Amino acid sequence: MIQYTGESKNWSASYTITKLNRGDHMDQFQIRYTGKDPAKVGRVKYKYTSTAMSGSGEQKLSGNRDIVSGGGGNGALPLEHSTIQVTVEWRGQKEEMELSSGASRK
Repeated sequence: MIQYTGESKNWSASYTITKLNRGDHMDQFQIRYTGKDPAKVGRVKYKYTSTAMSGSGEQKLSGNRDIVSGGGGNGALPLEHSTIQVTVEWRGQKEEMELSSGASRK
């Protein structure tokens, strides 16, 4: 398993890759609102990119602080020492963060 993590002023994020057999993998992207009033956040647009993959979505933050998306397959994966760029937009605000794995923090 490889996990990339990072945070900005109002958000934290993680991207987790679990390797399965024969080159298959499962992945999960999660963003968490760390600000004071999640009920007032409303719709959240997010995107994440690295050299090997990208994803995006839009979802209403309702009742809790987390947005989770995931999938799987056998496509390209980011290198363990690479970084993932994340952009989060909500209510006219925008924050960016960089996710990295423990391997790149050494």
